[in-house]
Amino acid sequence: MTKDRYKALQLLADHIRTPSKDLFLNAIFNDVKDEDIKWVSEKIHYYLLRLLEETDYETEEEVELISLMD
Repeated sequence: MTKDRYKALQLLADHIRTPSKDLFLNAIFNDVKDEDIKWVSEKIHYYLLRLLEETDYETEEEVELISLMD
């Protein structure tokens, strides 16, 4: 995983931590309960954090070296 993808995962995890007002509004229109949105958001946030913990991102130099070796 590249540094930029790792940073994107971090950004997404931060964004998903707290569901937005737009998401809650869409939930109302789609007859989805607030507690269900919160539960799903918490689960996705948890798994994104786990992915971040398990991921060792490679620097761009390492990626170039690996592709040259293939």
